[in-house]
Amino acid sequence: MRRTSILLGGIAVLALLLTPTTGTASSSRRAAAAAAQQQPSDSPALNARGRELYENACASCHGPDPAGPSYYPTVPSLNDVGGAAAVNWVLRTGRMPWKDNKGPAIERGKQRFSDEDVRALVVYIGKAVGDAQLPDVDPARGNLQRGRELYGQACAACHGMNGAGAALGGENIAVSLQDVHPQDVAEAIKIGPGQMPVGGGMTDYEFGTAKSQQDVDDIAAYVESLRTDPYNEGGAPIGGKGPVPEGFVAWVIGLGLLVVASRWIAGRG
Repeated sequence: MRRTSILLGGIAVLALLLTPTTGTASSSRRAAAAAAQQQPSDSPALNARGRELYENACASCHGPDPAGPSYYPTVPSLNDVGGAAAVNWVLRTGRMPWKDNKGPAIERGKQRFSDEDVRALVVYIGKAVGDAQLPDVDPARGNLQRGRELYGQACAACHGMNGAGAALGGENIAVSLQDVHPQDVAEAIKIGPGQMPVGGGMTDYEFGTAKSQQDVDDIAAYVESLRTDPYNEGGAPIGGKGPVPEGFVAWVIGLGLLVVASRWIAGRG
């Protein structure tokens, strides 16, 4: 009996270690900034301000030319990360400038540039790398039912059907989508940050086409709906982590029952 208890205890500890944690982040301020920044207007003064900011805050890692190589092998060239959309995404969500030389580089944080300075950097770097266009998105144009289906196919495996995130790899890999702005959704789909592929899980995504525009609006409509109508299919939600952790917990419970039954049968023999 003591050996059975130790085995079951080990299974429980393993489940706790492998089940990722859920994180939330307030983004009301970032949302307001995002809404004001879609397709920032260009001007010589704004471009000059962007260049000044880049040289002071970015060039020491990314190199003197945004379209050129970076100084370090672990720092990507801005020519390869997704243009203006990537700059807008990392600056609005506080992922850059990198707050420390330790820890994950893509962790969310507080926006450290003013909205005007973010616009200046987006314009300057976007023009320098030849990709100055930010994605357009409007959940009001989206079809909620179709967005739910697309999200289930393309996003839920990592972010969870309820958007809680962290279904795979923890919060820094699959972030919570329960408090994000639609612009965050559209930009992440366009650039594929971190472990996320370009287009999310939509294999036929192509930026700028009418179909992909509709797909993004539909998914944004579903993500936006989670604010007021959380996804809940009933049963034990297990933190809303999605099918992978839920399957893992079911596997652990099933294996535990088999161990108990085996020990009980062996004890009677």
